[in-house]
Amino acid sequence: MKTKRLSTIASLLTGCAFLFCLCGLGINPQRVGAEANKVKTTKRSKDEKISQTLSPQQRSTDEPVQIILQLNSAPSGPLKALLRRAGIRVKDEFGEFNSSVVELPSSVIKELSEFEEVEFISLDREVGLLGHVETTTGAAYMRTQSGNSGLKGKDVNIAVLDSGIDKEHHQIGSRIEAQFDFTGEGRLDDPYGHGTHVASLAAGVDHVAHGAYTGVAPEAKVINLRVLNSRGVGAVSNVMRALNWILSPVDPAKPLGEKNYQKYKIRVVNLSLGAPAVDSYKDDPLCLAARRVVNAGLVVVAAAGNDGTDATGRKIYGRIHAPGNEPAVITVGASNSFGTDTRADDRVTTYSSRGPTRSYRIVNGVRYYDHIFKPDLVAPGNKLIAAQSRSNKLIADFPQLECTPSSGSNHKMMRMSGTSMATPLVSGTASLLLQANPKLTPNLVKMILMYTAQPLAGHNMLEQGAGQLNIEGAVRLTRLVRTDLSNATLLGAPLLIVSAPPTPSSSIEGFSFPWAQGIILNHGYATGVTLITRYHRIYDLGVAIGDGVAIGDGVAIGDGVAIGDGVAIGDNVLTSTGVAIGDGYIFFLGSSLASGVAIGDGVAIGDGILFSDGVAIGDGVAIGDGGGVWALSILINGDGSTEMAAVQDDGSIQ
Repeated sequence: MKTKRLSTIASLLTGCAFLFCLCGLGINPQRVGAEANKVKTTKRSKDEKISQTLSPQQRSTDEPVQIILQLNSAPSGPLKALLRRAGIRVKDEFGEFNSSVVELPSSVIKELSEFEEVEFISLDREVGLLGHVETTTGAAYMRTQSGNSGLKGKDVNIAVLDSGIDKEHHQIGSRIEAQFDFTGEGRLDDPYGHGTHVASLAAGVDHVAHGAYTGVAPEAKVINLRVLNSRGVGAVSNVMRALNWILSPVDPAKPLGEKNYQKYKIRVVNLSLGAPAVDSYKDDPLCLAARRVVNAGLVVVAAAGNDGTDATGRKIYGRIHAPGNEPAVITVGASNSFGTDTRADDRVTTYSSRGPTRSYRIVNGVRYYDHIFKPDLVAPGNKLIAAQSRSNKLIADFPQLECTPSSGSNHKMMRMSGTSMATPLVSGTASLLLQANPKLTPNLVKMILMYTAQPLAGHNMLEQGAGQLNIEGAVRLTRLVRTDLSNATLLGAPLLIVSAPPTPSSSIEGFSFPWAQGIILNHGYATGVTLITRYHRIYDLGVAIGDGVAIGDGVAIGDGVAIGDGVAIGDNVLTSTGVAIGDGYIFFLGSSLASGVAIGDGVAIGDGILFSDGVAIGDGVAIGDGGGVWALSILINGDGSTEMAAVQDDGSIQ
């Protein structure tokens, strides 16, 4: 008893120290409101305005460099004059994000940081790819239940920011609603081969092989926003151009008029891509852009990354990619279904990136890590079969990825692995939930996905988040949520249209499992049935689900602002026993994250990844001349397991 009391006191003291550190940064953990992640009350020095992605050596040369310039107010006359100098070119402006892409000599960066209106300067880095479905996810079973047969994503469209989509492929081409190129290559197809595969996992129709590879939301349309080039890489600015387009007015002359996302009925944004998460989500331009999109009411789903192990196969923690390190987005890791429909044998893949996020910001010379619990959940992502674009580079380089060589060119399928493949399964599910209840906020979608997830035994929260995607449970809970919710709904008001909550378990293909019955917060987790029976302010539009939640000693909190009574808050990282999220055994004390202590089970924790040539390793493809080849086996082979059966289709069987 004495030992337990001492442990509780130690946990309280550590938690208080963590909160004190946050308050010292000018970050109020209880604050809830729109753009809460952008609150900055501590003035940073000019050096602290410059991202660590721009090295001091790099800044001292006159070599041209392309940066993302973020402002906190309108540019002053002197700043405008600087940007008009010879050798400096403003290449693009993102009005929705108060930022721009600027090409300038590296030596000008220090001078730029001296302006008060300059908020942050970061390198315009390259981003790379990270990377049976209906049955194993529970989508097929869900559609057999009363009233669910029509839930296929109709009028809830998905923007796919990727390498393009092959419009001629019979599984996905008919679902393309609109397409735009942001790479500068002036093409809309998919010469690399990643985007077509991703899009078909989310919204592929049943026109190939008798529907063997139908996507999760086959009646959702996709908006093809091409941000990755023919080699599968692109700049952060490409992604920002696409996100800015989503939020921009259809008619630039009518800034208050209809926005592009409204015209094209975009409710979900899929980002099966990522960049090394170096700068804090409070500064990273990609994270800030993603947060703005979520605040507009769109669900943003991002891949966690494929850096779960090092070259020797040893586990590594702390390698979540951007924008997956942003609290407002739904970050997805990859699980392995082992090619079976039953979920009894499912596990997290070895390569799926683990949390906590190790992005950071420097204030008064001190490095403060974000240490956000990520991913939020996992979904099947190992050796998934989906559409193969014609004459793509991936197949040319790795012909073993092709699994239906006898099929016609516009019916061919390929097998790929990675968190890139898991992400569109969650995006497709979000489309289904929003069709079932169009009034859901992004945070309610996120809560429902986590609360109904299947905890995978033997994996901790930093590996699987709340657990594995469960479409059956998510739709069942969604249909019970009130459709009259708004930001005027009072804290503690009933959330459901029924008095009794649904049974917190699902049975898919003969295997029954409990729901997680909890949600992952920024620095901990919350459990309790009132998460789904009562309305909490963290479900509002304009906040991240973890904002305003103070992690204390595991007792219920009711501050009247973020979350109400009846919810237990915990700060320990738990390893699941395969039951509810709070019933595992302690992996380590989550509060120790505040001190930067490495995880103590013999595995390593690393910062966001930087490579010598500034290029990230993406979906297992070595990109650039500095990429390690160790990740190639992830893309080519995935984790060892039985594979989904491949059905040859020359077009005559459908």
